[in-house]
Amino acid sequence: MNPLLEDMITRKRERRRELAALPVGEKLRMLEQILTDTKSIAATHPDKPANPLKVKVRKTASLILP
Repeated sequence: MNPLLEDMITRKRERRRELAALPVGEKLRMLEQILTDTKSIAATHPDKPANPLKVKVRKTASLILP
């Protein structure tokens, strides 16, 4: 296996052990903080820019010939 992949797996296992050792209240506090951060990111997401080159086409019945 790639050394970088092994290092990543090792860090992931260590983090899981650390989280498992935390009390439930601390885990819930961390989860609330993550949710708050996620909501603040979603709320500040910029709008898509307007497309000034888009031309609106009007449909008119007067252009239809019998």
